[in-house]
Amino acid sequence: MNCAVVLRVGTLALLLAWQALAVANTTSFEAALATHLGAIQKRDWAAFESTLTAQGTLTFVLPNGRFTKTSSDFKKASQAWLADPDWSWSYQLLSASSNAHTGVAVLKVKYVDKNEAGVEYRLHYLLSLVFSQEQGGWKLIHDQNTLLPEE
Repeated sequence: MNCAVVLRVGTLALLLAWQALAVANTTSFEAALATHLGAIQKRDWAAFESTLTAQGTLTFVLPNGRFTKTSSDFKKASQAWLADPDWSWSYQLLSASSNAHTGVAVLKVKYVDKNEAGVEYRLHYLLSLVFSQEQGGWKLIHDQNTLLPEE
């Protein structure tokens, strides 16, 4: 094999390894938060799932007050949501802080979607995300959406 082919194969392997690491970057609270939010923006299920706890409990509070506490319920709802092409969102990070074991971010979200009849609706809410150190990385353990009054 000539050196150019080996170099290309080695470069490709290094690029693929770097991409895999970027998808699952949960080495710090800030990296996990950025990965989580980026995965939502790109509707990237694999990257999104890489930020979720491996434990059976992941609490989830929707803007309508619906509450679930199992990781499987959260994953099922989130996967369907990410697959839906109708919604868009923008957000402003209001606060983010962490200590040795827990990180909390609060975002102000503007969300636009369509209901089952195809009619557009808008929501303004606070999104609270709680991450915890787990298995060498930071993983989401709580997602809460709190409606704000109409602007």
